[in-house]
Amino acid sequence: MICYAHTAQKPDGSPDGDQTKWQPLAEHLRGVAALAGEFARPLGLETEAELAGLLHDLGKYSQRFQERLRNPKIHGIKHWAFGAGQAQAMKAAQTAYAVDGHHTGLPAFGDWRQTLLKLADTNLVFELTGCRESLSDLLARFYADRLVFPSIPPVPGKDHFANALRTRFLFSCLVDADFLDTERHFDAETGGRRAVPPLQAEQNLEILLAHLNAKSTEGPINRLRRQLLADCLTAAEKQPGLFTLTAPTGSGKTLSSLAFALKHIAAHNANLPVDDSRRFRRIIVVIPYTSIIEQTARVCRELFEPIFGTDYVLEHHSAVAPREFSDDIGRDAEEERLRRARLASENWAAPIIVTTSVQFFESLFNHKPSGCRKLHNMARSVVIFDEVQTLPSRLVPSLLSGVKLLTRDYGVTAVFMTATQPAFAAAKAALPYVWNPVEISSNPNAMADLMQRTRIELPEPEQKLSWSELAAKLVAQSQTLCVVNTTKDARELFRLLPAEDRFHLSARMCPAHRQMKLRVIRERLAEGMPCRLVSTQLIEAGVDVDFPVAFRALGPLDSIIQTAGRCNREGRHCQPCPVVVFRTTEGNAPPGAYRTAVAKTEEFLFHHPNAPLHQPEVYRQYFAELYGLLGPQSVEDDPVFVASKAFDFPKAAAECRVVGEETLGVLVKWEDGIQLTEKLHRQKHFTADECRRAQRFSINLYQGEFQKALANGWLIQPAPGWDFYVWNSHYDEDLGACHPESVDLVV
Repeated sequence: MICYAHTAQKPDGSPDGDQTKWQPLAEHLRGVAALAGEFARPLGLETEAELAGLLHDLGKYSQRFQERLRNPKIHGIKHWAFGAGQAQAMKAAQTAYAVDGHHTGLPAFGDWRQTLLKLADTNLVFELTGCRESLSDLLARFYADRLVFPSIPPVPGKDHFANALRTRFLFSCLVDADFLDTERHFDAETGGRRAVPPLQAEQNLEILLAHLNAKSTEGPINRLRRQLLADCLTAAEKQPGLFTLTAPTGSGKTLSSLAFALKHIAAHNANLPVDDSRRFRRIIVVIPYTSIIEQTARVCRELFEPIFGTDYVLEHHSAVAPREFSDDIGRDAEEERLRRARLASENWAAPIIVTTSVQFFESLFNHKPSGCRKLHNMARSVVIFDEVQTLPSRLVPSLLSGVKLLTRDYGVTAVFMTATQPAFAAAKAALPYVWNPVEISSNPNAMADLMQRTRIELPEPEQKLSWSELAAKLVAQSQTLCVVNTTKDARELFRLLPAEDRFHLSARMCPAHRQMKLRVIRERLAEGMPCRLVSTQLIEAGVDVDFPVAFRALGPLDSIIQTAGRCNREGRHCQPCPVVVFRTTEGNAPPGAYRTAVAKTEEFLFHHPNAPLHQPEVYRQYFAELYGLLGPQSVEDDPVFVASKAFDFPKAAAECRVVGEETLGVLVKWEDGIQLTEKLHRQKHFTADECRRAQRFSINLYQGEFQKALANGWLIQPAPGWDFYVWNSHYDEDLGACHPESVDLVV
């Protein structure tokens, strides 16, 4: 009897009973094993991944599952449990975890132990799986299909944190291979469109350098930018590993770091055959905020896509990234076309990825198939972390340990890049791995001195301004930027400014809306027209604007320095331009770690009144003191590290919240968002391409904001089961998503 993995569908989507079109189970297992092994070769996990591919659907050899393919009314089985049990019997524990989790997610150790106990008890097998046949019965059919298990390598060492990450990578290889082979059966046309060109590092570098040469002009700022570029190209010849790039805002770090990555890849791939698993395969740029991800992605697309195609650069963040719902017995791939659409989150096969810190790190510690599917494509990459000071202090040991293992075990080169390099050295005591990065810049201190284009003016002790007093100071300037700590503060101050030349930026405006506003702002600045911008801190990380005067509400020291980077950015003014720090009588800093950082900044500035705030050493001292307040003193204080070490994958994923609180994507009805909303109402789901497009017309709401808006009826859910909604209240041309009857709403 031929056993099958999947049925078939007619062109109209209805079931096709012609069994000659069904996918034989042996064919599926071989296909997944081959793909998983290919994905795992650069990781050194090829054999374990092949075994996982052969075992993942072992339970489909059961008579009950085969009957169910012919009669969907028959209740399904938990077909993955049998393969997991066989892997454990073969002493391939990490493979067992991967197989057991390939539908529902990697389990916690306690839950996995209960599964093993039930598999060992004949009376409990049916309770667990829904199948009355034994594992030996299924293996007999497996061997009859001429399938053979590979030899299993020795069990790795006792580093449980490293083994947990190894398990996630193995899991990634399996779930991506399973998805792609299943897709190839059901939708060969879509599978064929997945092919992407390989990274062309040498050609990309030539294009980038030509672009930088064309932009370069005379003057002290551009001389320093050329020096930083030269430093990056020189350092690119060094051995792969950990690097830092410390340089002031406006020094050209983004494109210089990209040049480093391309030169590094070209240099280290030069003597390797094209099919060598040790070759670097892609560049991943990790940015803290969705507000600037479009800026970096747009530059990369403009440079490379005209020659290498539209799939060459992938912009991927979490604004619209629906997660799969929990699986259960009876929910199998045959009846889950919608589930596969939801699992179609990007697997990062593109040569250049531009993503967020949230997407990168929460994927690194995820436990669900859709979240982990991309992990194996992190290997053999150059990963550039932009504005690394934004990483949460409480998770520094686990996040840095994860990056260290990427460089140690998976062929990654990592670059930590910022103007305000955090004192990760101060966190060494909390790290179980050696942390000794190489600095790329030849002289960060001298560059900071030469790039000093602003003077930071601090308030007197206890000096405070009301919003109206602050508004008067802004009106007195023709062009000025003011950065405040909350969306509510930004709106209140914005309303007090003259309507004809005021602008507002916050995360309650979708990315496409913000980019449109920024284009207008840049035009007005270049033409010398009046322009007064009130923004939240989203403008601080890499947004390319150049104001002659800036105001900053008292905030974390690195945020103050980042605001200064939006002032006199191009050095057009001979004298350093003022960056005025102020306290308000009405505004408040966000609670938690942010408020703690504000208090530490005030204390630090009081004790160091004459500190040269432009110098990297000052940031290191500040961050060292801040980590003493916020950072864990050992890995045992880091919840993600502790949960990973205990193989509690769901808990590690739940604890890894890079922004502190989970957000949910909300599509807004602004320009293309209107058409996307209408389409979502009609078809009840988005394709992967539509998900990418919807990212530009979505905002992220924290849970508290989301629940408040939901309770008030300001959100609708066009497609049940999706994790994002549509904003159904007012969307303001200046303020973004809001509700007109509630000026105090923090949404």
